[in-house]
Amino acid sequence: MKKKITPFRNPYSVVITFIFYCCMFGIGPLQAQQLKPIPVELSFHNASLIDVFEQLEGLAHMPISYDKNQFIHAKRINAEFSGTSLDQVLKQVLEGTGQDYQLINNSIVIAKRAVNSSEKQELAMLKGRVVEFETSSPLANATLQLVELKRTVKSNAAGFYEFVDVPAGRYTLLVSYVAYKSETLHVTVRAGREASYDIRLQSDDTSLEEVRVIARTRRPVSHSSERQVLDEVRSASLVMSAISSEQISRSADRNAADVMQRVAGVTTVDDQFVVVRGLNERYNLTYLNDNVAPSTEMFSRAFALDLIPSRIIDKVFVYKSPSPENQADATGGVIKIFTKDARMVKHFDIEVQGGWETGTTFKDGFLTYEGGRFDFLGFDDGTRKLPGSIPGFGNFDQVDVSQETYLNAFSPILTYGQKTALPNLQITANYYDSFPLLGRQLSMLTSLNYKNDRQYAHFTRQDGITYMDNVNFETSSRDNAQLNLLQNFTYRLRDSSNVQFKNFILNQGQSSTIVRISRPYAFDDSRQLETIDKNNILTYFSRFLYAGNLGGQHYYQQAKHKFLWNLGYTFSQQATPDERVIRLQAPVPWMEMGDASMHWTARIRQGDKDETDQTSVTNGIMSRFWSRMQEGVYNVSADYHYNLRPWLKFQTGTFHQFKQRKIYRRIYTIHEGDFKGGAASDVSTPAGYYGKYVNPNLVSFKENSLDRVWSSYYFRPDETGLKVFDRTSGADAYIGTEQNNSGYAMLALTPLDRKIEVTGGLRVEYNRQKIAASIPKNSPFSVNYPIFIDNPTLHYLPSINMSFRPSNSWVFRAGYGRTLNRYEFREASPYEETDYQNYQVIRGNQNLKTASVENYDLRLEFYPAANARGELISVGAFYKDLTNPIERIHINNRVLDILPMITFQNAGRATIKGIELELQKKMDFLPGKFFRELSLIGNASFIRSEAIKDSLDLKQELEEFGRNLRLTTVKRPLQGQAPYIYNVGLNYDNPGFGSKVSLNYNIIGLRIYAAGTYEKYNKLLATTEFRGSLMELPRKSLDFAYTQRVFQHMQLKLSVQNLLNQPIEMAIDNNYTWKYEPQYEITDPDPMTNITKGGDNIASSFNPGRHFILTFSYSL
Repeated sequence: MKKKITPFRNPYSVVITFIFYCCMFGIGPLQAQQLKPIPVELSFHNASLIDVFEQLEGLAHMPISYDKNQFIHAKRINAEFSGTSLDQVLKQVLEGTGQDYQLINNSIVIAKRAVNSSEKQELAMLKGRVVEFETSSPLANATLQLVELKRTVKSNAAGFYEFVDVPAGRYTLLVSYVAYKSETLHVTVRAGREASYDIRLQSDDTSLEEVRVIARTRRPVSHSSERQVLDEVRSASLVMSAISSEQISRSADRNAADVMQRVAGVTTVDDQFVVVRGLNERYNLTYLNDNVAPSTEMFSRAFALDLIPSRIIDKVFVYKSPSPENQADATGGVIKIFTKDARMVKHFDIEVQGGWETGTTFKDGFLTYEGGRFDFLGFDDGTRKLPGSIPGFGNFDQVDVSQETYLNAFSPILTYGQKTALPNLQITANYYDSFPLLGRQLSMLTSLNYKNDRQYAHFTRQDGITYMDNVNFETSSRDNAQLNLLQNFTYRLRDSSNVQFKNFILNQGQSSTIVRISRPYAFDDSRQLETIDKNNILTYFSRFLYAGNLGGQHYYQQAKHKFLWNLGYTFSQQATPDERVIRLQAPVPWMEMGDASMHWTARIRQGDKDETDQTSVTNGIMSRFWSRMQEGVYNVSADYHYNLRPWLKFQTGTFHQFKQRKIYRRIYTIHEGDFKGGAASDVSTPAGYYGKYVNPNLVSFKENSLDRVWSSYYFRPDETGLKVFDRTSGADAYIGTEQNNSGYAMLALTPLDRKIEVTGGLRVEYNRQKIAASIPKNSPFSVNYPIFIDNPTLHYLPSINMSFRPSNSWVFRAGYGRTLNRYEFREASPYEETDYQNYQVIRGNQNLKTASVENYDLRLEFYPAANARGELISVGAFYKDLTNPIERIHINNRVLDILPMITFQNAGRATIKGIELELQKKMDFLPGKFFRELSLIGNASFIRSEAIKDSLDLKQELEEFGRNLRLTTVKRPLQGQAPYIYNVGLNYDNPGFGSKVSLNYNIIGLRIYAAGTYEKYNKLLATTEFRGSLMELPRKSLDFAYTQRVFQHMQLKLSVQNLLNQPIEMAIDNNYTWKYEPQYEITDPDPMTNITKGGDNIASSFNPGRHFILTFSYSL
């Protein structure tokens, strides 16, 4: 029986070890014995050193003494020995452990190897930790090799590793782990110092052979890293920028709109829509998983990026130069958002966010009104739906509906209340799995997201700086609930081909309560008897979106041929069910007496034909509004790639799309019983003066009786009280269709091992837009004027991109291409919409034309060390020449208009020129481990634009809108174009401790939100008759995020958005200088006009508050 020796179990072993340590460390050298040349015939497979020592003990026939604690987490041994001497075996298994052996008194003693003083100064320790890329969880038994020294160790159970007695120098550290991508680091070891390097490994599920073994095992899912994304940017044939899942995970970003602000030359407007190179959302095209994203907006084609949680995003590419394979309607850029995809792995992760907004969360005065039971899920339970007892959407027949029917069909809720606002909540769960199907693997991803957030805000709106202008004070509460479902499948046909079925479903419901009080900007003696107006707005907005596509990628003859196809369908529905607006007023002197809330009464018609505000005639004492927009999009595409030669590739493809949009609405207004439907007599005659008695106590009800108003007591059959009028007409609908048939062909030349790359081709697009709508009638007794727009166009769109790569670190790019900017249905339809929430009227323009753009790009990119470190320095320039650019226009008559009007027009031409800078740099050129874990990401864009409207353009505006315009040439910045954009991010990432810290700063320069009309000076008003442009003022944003691994599969993140808490402001350009000149006091005002203010006033302002977010993440 073999004798087992337990390390240090008897005093003899302790004495022997003590004598050995004394000999080794200076008490005095003793003469060591030599091992007999014993041949070893053993094989070790993943054996611990303790197991190895026990087996060698039996061969040596002598005890082996050692400190067991030194070897519990030591490397595992995989080796075979045949005829190898015991001395060589011991040296080999102890390599890299810092231990050595001595033979003393017929015992083998293993202890830390001693070095003399000079050796100590030259040797050092290299240590660190190996963790998983996504979650920073430790990886045990990872293999680490110092290539130059041929030394190998394993990470212990906690992921830590050590190389001891490493000579000073620079080494290559190779790290590998089963089912993970190997990582190579260049490390520096300094004499007498301890060097620490932590390593993150990404899961590797790209190898099918490997996946077959581990597909059903639980393991992390691989997502894009900064270095991988930069590799794609570097190898691309056109100018582009990108952001990775790695960068997204470090930030405080909650949705795709937040994410986009980190991309070079990109920012967002309204925290929803993307702006590329300062060009507003209409010039950019968004793809979702290689499918054109549908419009999420009633008034534009834009896609609201805040609907996509950042948790499901893998990477985002922004293509800034045209290319034949991309659709032509993208002048600013093509944004391709790739969600996380199905993987051949079994994995589950969940993230829970709790948010606290200053000024909102736990506020007792949060406004709300009684809605449906499922509002918290984003669904209306039918409480607000259009009743079946009245005409439905699209039915314009004049039907006699009794007042009793209206009373029974409509909800009686006309009041709002207050509650305590709970914290914001967002939950995201991702489940990955893989199954065998017909001999192949089917992988899937299910991602479910729920969000419920609230915002309480105070808005201040000011029309201007004269006595004719009003000031509005608005309190707004918004309660938003949203459900997202992402369901993706990938079926692998063979090693290089697959079919994908991707589905994205979104449902959103948003309940808003708005209280808006309006008063004159300044009172003079003649206006002391004027009234203050109050509007209570109870509204609900719902959105449903489904986007699905079935596509495949097929490779033949070792990828010499590549075929891609895609079938897509998108359905979108937006509805505003039962928006209620209650209009109240109170005389100014009354508001100064007692409880002001007791003085609000219904705003009835006054019968003053000289009064410009005839809201009580046009919109009623109250109004109720239903609208529904439905849009369906069908598309099919196919692309074929053929490698003719190693340096020559041919590519061709086709894209076909059909889109149909239908919008319907129904409008009901509540007036006095003797109302004649908006006739001239309604304007000139007060209530009760038609010879029919109207009870003033019923029509002039007080606000505190609103809970009883929707009843037969107020709505009487004898019409002495209130009455409901159906104001729906044929102008309350439009139908639009768009057909797009396109194809392209291109060649890519890559001679000299791709040092030179030239890619060019031609895209041909046939597009036909049809719109059927009506121009609203001018009076109750006139008729709507139907119009039909049919706009077929054929465009030939060439483009070419050239790249020169003198080395793996440098890329010089140049590009040219022609693009388009088509108008959307809403922009061309004369359909007019009152947007009560944003205090404006929106109207289309049927005379719009398609804009064409010539694009030029130059860019120089430098990737240090051939992108081995994920770094980038680039500088680029671009120039765009636009013909007939479509702009958003602001029309607001100081005398006649109650609400500003937003419409759309073509400018004559415009130019845009700009410079872009981008930097991604690690800070390890500074000494110390802290700086090695620090990185800087920054980008800046400097842009100058000029839109030109000459006499011909202005004459067209005169014909379209009947304005008294000056027929002169006007030059100004292009509407929506920002002069500069800055993004800076500082990131700290310590994989060993599982800590990530990020600080992100963003600013975008002043933009013209809507360009003002060009109106000559009006002597009677002592100013221009029409108000100037609406300008979005610059706003600085600073976000902070700290992520910490708590346990192996758990992380916590604390983030703060909008740390600077700057207000969101818009100004009116009163001086027509197209720049912001702050409002100032006039010291010596004109006594005729008594205007005491000058400059540009703030048109709207609100402070969104800081947002504190605590996130819990768990994965397994």
